[in-house]
Amino acid sequence: MVWRERRSSDRHLIELPIKYKIVDDPQGKQITVRGRTKNVSDNGLLFLSSENFEIGTTLELTFPVKNQIFTMQGKVVRVEHDSGSDLHKIGIQFPRADHVFKVKMAEQLRQIAQYQQMLSKQEGRIVSEEEAAQKWIEVHSGNFAEFF
Repeated sequence: MVWRERRSSDRHLIELPIKYKIVDDPQGKQITVRGRTKNVSDNGLLFLSSENFEIGTTLELTFPVKNQIFTMQGKVVRVEHDSGSDLHKIGIQFPRADHVFKVKMAEQLRQIAQYQQMLSKQEGRIVSEEEAAQKWIEVHSGNFAEFF
């Protein structure tokens, strides 16, 4: 399949662990598979999968972040073989823009948690989540514009 780029917005490299499953699978399979996102755009995301989905398949995607679970549905709009990993690139389109916002927020929360761990190790003390978030925003606030 030849893929033509129809996207008019930029992609943002965001790697999050995800779980996904087919919604209303005609074969009755309710298998949940783990994967990682590769990037997010204004309308959806791209992830790698061992599964080869049909275009139009609705997937339920789950992103675990700290003590919260972000769950949303999207339709498969792109399937392409990834020769580098021998997996499939799966492009998902979300029906609502706030779904993409949730993915971006989940990534920001993950990055702040990693930053908190790094600061705690560097400073030899437990840095609170609030302190880490405040410092992280000070350091990275210039990058926020590219997300919105």
